[in-house]
Amino acid sequence: MRVFTTIDLVSHSNSLVCIRVMAASKSSDHPVSGKVGEDMTADGVIGNGYDPVQPVRLHPTLSETSPEARFFLQCGIGKPHVRAATEAARANATTIEKELMAEGLIDPDLYYRWLACELGLPHLDEIDPEEVVRLPSMDVLLHRDGPLRLLRAGGQVTAIVPEARQLDDYRSRLRDMPGLRDSLAIASPATIRKAVWQADAAERVRRITFELDQDRRDASARRVMTGSQGFLLGLAVYLSATCLVLWPFAAFTVLHIVLTLFFSGGILLRLCALLMSAFRRNRTHACEPPSGTRLPVYTVLIALHDEAEMIPAIVSRISALRWPKSLLDVKYVCEIDDTATISALQAQQLGPECEIVLTPDFGPRTKPKALQYALQGARGSLVAVYDAEDKPAPGQLLEACAAFAEGDDRLGCVQAPLAIANLGTNWISGLFALEYSGLFRVLIPFLARVRMPIPLGGTSNHFRRVALEAAGGWDPHNVTEDADLGLRLYAHGYRTGTLNSATVEIAPSTLEVWTRQRTRWLKGWAQTWLVAMRRPMHTVRVLGPAGFAVFQLMIAGMLVSALAHPLMFAFIGLTLAWLASGMASPVSDLHRILMWIDLINIAGSYLVFASMGWRGFTRHERTRLKRRWVLLTPLYWLLMSVAGWRALGQLVSNTHLWEKTPHPAAPEWAAMAEAANNLAKNPGMERVKGIEPSS
Repeated sequence: MRVFTTIDLVSHSNSLVCIRVMAASKSSDHPVSGKVGEDMTADGVIGNGYDPVQPVRLHPTLSETSPEARFFLQCGIGKPHVRAATEAARANATTIEKELMAEGLIDPDLYYRWLACELGLPHLDEIDPEEVVRLPSMDVLLHRDGPLRLLRAGGQVTAIVPEARQLDDYRSRLRDMPGLRDSLAIASPATIRKAVWQADAAERVRRITFELDQDRRDASARRVMTGSQGFLLGLAVYLSATCLVLWPFAAFTVLHIVLTLFFSGGILLRLCALLMSAFRRNRTHACEPPSGTRLPVYTVLIALHDEAEMIPAIVSRISALRWPKSLLDVKYVCEIDDTATISALQAQQLGPECEIVLTPDFGPRTKPKALQYALQGARGSLVAVYDAEDKPAPGQLLEACAAFAEGDDRLGCVQAPLAIANLGTNWISGLFALEYSGLFRVLIPFLARVRMPIPLGGTSNHFRRVALEAAGGWDPHNVTEDADLGLRLYAHGYRTGTLNSATVEIAPSTLEVWTRQRTRWLKGWAQTWLVAMRRPMHTVRVLGPAGFAVFQLMIAGMLVSALAHPLMFAFIGLTLAWLASGMASPVSDLHRILMWIDLINIAGSYLVFASMGWRGFTRHERTRLKRRWVLLTPLYWLLMSVAGWRALGQLVSNTHLWEKTPHPAAPEWAAMAEAANNLAKNPGMERVKGIEPSS
């Protein structure tokens, strides 16, 4: 939330006369966020022709004596602020105007209203989207500022965004060509972008909803399965049923062997990750790019739906990210009819780097559709995704930027680890935290190290935008867009790395919420598997044999494990009954071997699950998890089976249903904030592995 400093200005004979700056900032070396008075304000948005995705470099002689700096000094902005803005503009390749607006020293709406008065041009507070002249390239105005052509009753008008450093040029041009006044108007960049979003919303949402399906039909989850897949599935079911009726013993043995291979392969993969974690330290990146590195524009996307309670928290956490505000492009993406969340955002007095994007009600109502829609207006060359309940480490963007700088062009994504704040609430959240710890701090770093395909987490992904677009972006029809996108990135030749700074979030703590979330995950993994297996030989070719094997163990293995897990307990019961009867007939060596492998798989799956999570936990997390909860791991996996069968039913009946996870404000955040303060006061305390103390 912004707190503004009042600046009083008087316009006299079309010249700016500064009266005073009502702030102690003129004698302070610390930037002070401020709001300009009702007569004027300034915008931090750059002028025409500036592309924030590829920032222009300012002249190296930019200083406090430049015309732009003198202009703002005459406006009454204190020298310390102008000096700081000048240095920031030089470092960030922006303008002094943009830096002052990013710091909240001048208000965009009032500033552009005042510029319009100075130039004798009308000012547009709002633009009717029906008046916008729709051109095929109009969306470029979502990336940079104006001009926007409007068709009004009196003729065509062009809305422009003037810059302070070009003010004299505008005056001169209008003086030489007074007829231009009838065809020009001034609007703020936010006003123009809002009009562009609204004017082409219907066409844009249709395009992004079906674009992947039309351009790369075999990569879209819009269809559950192809005709050939349906035929093969029906044939497989028919043959399996026939074999079970005619040759039950042989059919059961084949099924037994297949399931055993899946279980054993998944356990061995995780065991390798656990051993590498124990004997080889994960690679670390610099916490921030080298000094003097030009930072790019960074787009942050936060998809929100029914999240009014979480808005103050997420806005505060995003504003705490350490990144120049002038190079930040934050988009809060809401469904157009989610009035409660939109109102909560509007009440936050968001800075000029923030924008509320409204997703039209068309097609599946899913998070990936909202993200893909907002991506059309992304201005950054790097893109990050967060959820409403996330608390990312403040330095996460800097570390991600450093990782991309250290890596080659094929490093398309980096994944931050996710930590659970409420792991001590009950056994559900505790085992969820154990699962996340093993996944994000042990398994995914292992896969990144050996350069295998990685099913991404649904949040705290950081992308090179060029890689994200090359892979086709998010699939609006896949309800686990993260796993699907991670696979497509790998198929397009991009690899995924990992970060050390974590994002903290809240785990489900009730069985109902956990089941709904897990159902969506398993259904999405089934979608991802079916999409990849439409052309299995092509998938083998693009992933490579090792990558294909890892994909099968991670995606198909998880699905098979979830669906078939009750068979493990049935097998244990039958085995115990058989041994207790004392009348067992001799069994073949094959079945004796399978029996022992199954027993090892059962025990091994639980031990590896607990060991990976415990290995990834920090000392603090280990003290918060009640160890007796680990004994409930078999029940946790049985519940996963319930969710798996529920997901299978939804895959047939309601494929694209997005069962949203509610995120109520939780008291655990207060405890975490207190813990972070204690760590800051005592630098000698443990720097938790994989998590910044500020997390």
